[in-house]
Amino acid sequence: MSESIRNNRLEQLIAEMSRFWINQEDQERIAEVIQVLEKNYGLERKIAKEGEVEDIIKQMAGRLAYAYPSLSTVQNKRILDIACGSNSSKLPASFFLSSLFDGRSVRANPGFTALFEPWFCRLLLELGATPVGVDFGDLESEVFIHYKVDLGISGALDFLPDHSFDGIQDSRLFGSPEFIAEFPSQAERIKVGQEIVRQERRLLKMDGIIIHSDAMQWVK
Repeated sequence: MSESIRNNRLEQLIAEMSRFWINQEDQERIAEVIQVLEKNYGLERKIAKEGEVEDIIKQMAGRLAYAYPSLSTVQNKRILDIACGSNSSKLPASFFLSSLFDGRSVRANPGFTALFEPWFCRLLLELGATPVGVDFGDLESEVFIHYKVDLGISGALDFLPDHSFDGIQDSRLFGSPEFIAEFPSQAERIKVGQEIVRQERRLLKMDGIIIHSDAMQWVK
């Protein structure tokens, strides 16, 4: 892929993400952040290999814009991303993604995948927030606060203080190949979802925001 095509692809992503915010300063800020993600994590190269990475970035930005219509309000917010993703996720030989793409099934290639990298925490960090990511996978190279946690264990998040987060989201767990393999039955997944919802309610500040919660959808 030529340099001009790569640049055009990144510029298109920036243009699409800028539409989430009406303030020009916010639009310029999100453009800067995308450029940083490209520089630090090879975003464009990963999108070229797995086009669904672009969908994930836009989905995360859309949720952020819905929760925080002005990016200035994101600064200094302490935000928890439960099952934030990691740098060690691999897909089996045959795997279909659906929960991340509004019900669309996407056949993913086997081997290492950038689909489950901690994109939301990286985005938050560059926007001046204080992201805290929890995941069972490898996060050692990440500069945001992170903890290795097995979310299948009841009480795994008990070490985090009550009402200590301005915002919380979970959206990477129930669609991850590792989780599906460990908890194949719906009853098992509902049990995990119930525990995550309990923790979210405990951890969120009184005026905090649930940015997104797949767990809540599971326990309805």
